[in-house]
Amino acid sequence: MQSKLLFLALSILLLLLMVLFALTNPSYEKAFKAKWYYMSGEYEQALILAKEAYKLDPYNRVALTVMRQTEIAREFVDYIKEGKAYLEQIESIANNPPIQQSDKIRIKMMCEVMIDKYSSLPSSKLTESELIEKAKEVYEKFKRLYESLYGKSQIKQK
Repeated sequence: MQSKLLFLALSILLLLLMVLFALTNPSYEKAFKAKWYYMSGEYEQALILAKEAYKLDPYNRVALTVMRQTEIAREFVDYIKEGKAYLEQIESIANNPPIQQSDKIRIKMMCEVMIDKYSSLPSSKLTESELIEKAKEVYEKFKRLYESLYGKSQIKQK
């Protein structure tokens, strides 16, 4: 009974020391702040802090993980922003008939770019599901638009 209590006390002490180390070590402090920013969707600030933390301690796995996940999240955010910008351009073209042949080619290229980029987005189990869903919605819009204009057989299957 006494050995169990001693083991429990030592375990709690070790855990507290680990937490104290993580909170007082500048690298881990920055890494945890970066994680907070990542979770709140502020990817630029998260990346800056994660890089600083990793520079202070290249063995800091928290910083490395946050840095990699932030870079992946930024790729999804960039894809979504680019898709929205393209959709606005396509809507502008569609609202000003007649549609010129050059505009049709531009629309086709925009669709192909967005369809191809979606398949090259990195996959990670840690990427926020909201970002994955939004990117998929953008992809589906371009896929439907492309199929309606140029047919299903034209889409490259990967």
